[in-house]
Amino acid sequence: MLFVNGTGVGASRYKPVFEHLASWGFIAIGNEDPSTWEGKKANITLDWLLKANENENSIFYQKVDVDNIGITGHSQGGVGVYNTINAAEHKDRYQCAVSLSPTEEETAAAIRIPYNPAQTKIPIFMLCGSNNDVISPENMTFSYEKVLSQKVMAVRKDAGHGDMLYATDGYVTAWFMWLLQGDEEAAKAFIGENPEIMNNEFYQDQKVDMMNTF
Repeated sequence: MLFVNGTGVGASRYKPVFEHLASWGFIAIGNEDPSTWEGKKANITLDWLLKANENENSIFYQKVDVDNIGITGHSQGGVGVYNTINAAEHKDRYQCAVSLSPTEEETAAAIRIPYNPAQTKIPIFMLCGSNNDVISPENMTFSYEKVLSQKVMAVRKDAGHGDMLYATDGYVTAWFMWLLQGDEEAAKAFIGENPEIMNNEFYQDQKVDMMNTF
């Protein structure tokens, strides 16, 4: 599980998030990059972990499930998620992604941290808050409609930008448990006749398009 941090906020500031993911069986890794939108440092971080996986002297030796790697990020890191998974040289590295409150596309382009959701080829879960977020529910819907891969979107009611790391943690964990660990119980949050997320009163604007579920 690769985590792409927000502007000027290193991974060390997200210790509770990392510990929570680790408690569910994931290796959680990030870096202290103050500017993450390009995704380059994220891929360098993953390179380090993959090398450690082959190093007999590393605590990660043969511990990394190289066929099941996910990525998530918040704020500028949410932009970095798109640019990481859509980089041509790394397009086959990641199996699924979560973008938390990415800077909306028009603003991102204006401040020269552009991204293009339409390039996304893997399952992606898109989340933002209804209050004072860097992307509005309307703009998240605009981005969602561009994505042609499997996708889910939801807006956390009465949540602001800084709340999104923790207020949505249950669903983020379930997403990765399903798509990376094959957990059928976690899958019920997103698929089936009546996905749980569609009926959660704490969310609005839920959209699920997982028609070609694997």
